[in-house]
Amino acid sequence: MKTAILTLDQMDTGVRFGYHDDERAFFEWLERIPCVESFKGEYERGLVVKLKRRPGDSDLRSLLALCHRYRVDMRQLAKFETASNRQWFCDPISYWHEAVFGTRSRCG
Repeated sequence: MKTAILTLDQMDTGVRFGYHDDERAFFEWLERIPCVESFKGEYERGLVVKLKRRPGDSDLRSLLALCHRYRVDMRQLAKFETASNRQWFCDPISYWHEAVFGTRSRCG
């Protein structure tokens, strides 16, 4: 599997922490997502998250919720669409749909 599919870049772009405990909560949440292998800041790529494997449904829902909560750009999560998650992940009435797929759905 290509490394690019297992890497999320700029995971800190647009993030605003209300307090240092909020920042700690962000990283603790990220650490608890089972498919996350590691994360670190890289100068031009911002916060880079490396995954051990493609996210399963629960992992993907956690990534969606984390990104939504902290206003992280969700467009790069679109690459995790599969035939098995398409029904719920591409649901046009979901709160994340436009943030992940844009106004013109690129699902399927």
